[in-house]
Amino acid sequence: MIYRLLQVTATLSFLALWAGAEAKPVQTTKYTYYSIGGASATAIYTNMLRRGPHVNGQKAYAATSATTSQDGRLLQAKSCVVQDYRLKIDFVIRLPQIKNESALPSSDRTRWRQFSQFLKKHEETHRSIWLACAQDLESKARAIVADNCAEADAKAAKLWDQMRKTCSRKHDAFDAAEQKRLMQQPFVRHVMRKKGSLAHAAKAP
Repeated sequence: MIYRLLQVTATLSFLALWAGAEAKPVQTTKYTYYSIGGASATAIYTNMLRRGPHVNGQKAYAATSATTSQDGRLLQAKSCVVQDYRLKIDFVIRLPQIKNESALPSSDRTRWRQFSQFLKKHEETHRSIWLACAQDLESKARAIVADNCAEADAKAAKLWDQMRKTCSRKHDAFDAAEQKRLMQQPFVRHVMRKKGSLAHAAKAP
């Protein structure tokens, strides 16, 4: 069985404070690694499932978390406006790392490196999806017009909720589309062939 590759998780602190500054979201990215070991591709795969992150209750090979903060000042005049807006997203990308890669046979090592790069690119695409969603949110938030700040706050909260749901659907669609590419990865195909051979041998009289 191939477990779902990743559903991006997020801890999102929402402060309904919007501004009209024409600025893109500020972002930082930190890469963290969980250690795995094994002397074969099958052993590596098994350890990856055992030690890897859990996302929404499911096992995953890798995971991306996004902590988002927003701040600014609400200013009431003839209408409610927001000043000094700032949106910041801190990403943490968690990936597998082999303790002693040199212990693997050369062919397995090559397949692993390809798969490792695939995972990294996958996570970075999730980051790009978040950033695009945040940019769209900023654009819509800057266009808010309200008679009072309570109304502006409510409109901002509604925009945020809509963005979160829309962006989650984009992440889900991306993960679904990636499943075919995942199964075509030489590392995964090799492991599945090995697992199939072992299962067949176990059933043989």
